[in-house]
Amino acid sequence: MTKFQRYLILGISLLMGLVPALAGAVGQEGGSKIPTAKINSDGVVKAFPDIAIMNLAIITEAAKAPLAATENAKQAEAFLAAVKKFCQAGDTVKSTGYRVTPFYTYPKGKKPVIAGYRARHGFQVRLSNLERLGELIDLGVQQGADEVSGPIWEHAKIEALTQGAAVQALQKAQAMATALAQSLNLKVKRLQQVSTTTRATPVFREKNLAMAAAAPDERVATPIEVGEEEIRVQIEAVFELE
Repeated sequence: MTKFQRYLILGISLLMGLVPALAGAVGQEGGSKIPTAKINSDGVVKAFPDIAIMNLAIITEAAKAPLAATENAKQAEAFLAAVKKFCQAGDTVKSTGYRVTPFYTYPKGKKPVIAGYRARHGFQVRLSNLERLGELIDLGVQQGADEVSGPIWEHAKIEALTQGAAVQALQKAQAMATALAQSLNLKVKRLQQVSTTTRATPVFREKNLAMAAAAPDERVATPIEVGEEEIRVQIEAVFELE
């Protein structure tokens, strides 16, 4: 008997030894299988956002990094003082990032040359009175903000809104499971498992508003329209039938 034949016989013997174990596992699973209905559903609730988040930044440039940083600190200090004075109870302002980086010129046929340094200090303002949002945008620009973006809409009661959408989705799923069970002369025994996914988040409407702000002598607040939003929750529910 050759070495190949001995290996072949050994391989077949091992495979035949595994077959009963595999067959037994499949049979056990099949014998205890319970009829179920897996339903995908969604629920939607509508609400107007009651929180707005604006991102603003102070940017300065100078020939040397320390000069850019020093000038940025002066402007940022004045900006912060004005915004904090504007904020009411429930509003917040915080720094979101700070960096000093070089910027370059690109002479033709030569290596890039450092032309100067740029300091950028980003801030985020969370506003609870949406009627004052336009005033905040204009104030930021008047106080030296070079970048203004937002708003990001949020909901103070997002948990309650999400729960309402999830309950609605589950009710729809249960109604569908009941209809399917009845078509097979069965009935829903219990909810076996459920998973949820929140698909909709506050809409991010980003727009550069610095150039659109009112001129200092016009005093016209930037108009902001707050629209109704949908909070959508998807679920996957498994119902046991009998």
